[in-house]
Amino acid sequence: MNKKNLIGCLLLLGMPLFAYGQSDDFGIWTSAGARKKLFPGLVAELEGEFRLRDDLKETDRWGVAADLSYRIIPWLKVGASYNLIRFHHEKRGWETRHRYSLYGVGSYDWNRFTLSLRERYQHTYKVGVSSTAKRANPKDVLRSRLKLEYDIRKSPFSPYASVEWYHTLNDPQGNGLEKTRYTAGTVYKFNKRNRFDVYYRYQDQADDDETNGHILGVGYQYRF
Repeated sequence: MNKKNLIGCLLLLGMPLFAYGQSDDFGIWTSAGARKKLFPGLVAELEGEFRLRDDLKETDRWGVAADLSYRIIPWLKVGASYNLIRFHHEKRGWETRHRYSLYGVGSYDWNRFTLSLRERYQHTYKVGVSSTAKRANPKDVLRSRLKLEYDIRKSPFSPYASVEWYHTLNDPQGNGLEKTRYTAGTVYKFNKRNRFDVYYRYQDQADDDETNGHILGVGYQYRF
């Protein structure tokens, strides 16, 4: 598959996402971080993020995250992460959240394609927010992400597309599919140490903390 055909496929994949609703919210998500290989198989990452919502009129959240992962075998990686989040709730104002995650990623390579499945258990505690008959705190979620990446020969671009499902694990009203994210984007390797990630994301969900919406994301990572 040449580069033109691949870009065309990604555009076709993204077109139906814009049809979900013209009245949906639009936001921008930005992040910057660093990645360090401690020794073979073990990688540490640190990242800061900032998000806008309500058609860029309101700050959605900002936070910092630390991640440690280990590649057990070539096709299987496990990891854990912690996120400190300051979230701007539309009704309750600014909240502090502590998020802990455990995950595993299995991948399969075919020619220049990589297909991966990530299963992530996520535990989020909202400081000063009480549990109710409709809301659990802490909140437990299982996130399942299926992702397809393509490594273009002799190119700094690595396009990808993914879909991620959020399933509640302790919802007082009953567990089920809470949110779905559709993403298409590309990683650009500026050089050996610097890379950028640019993507479009559509979020379709029923969480009371967020609204359905279109998202433009830009991320930067420095690799030691």
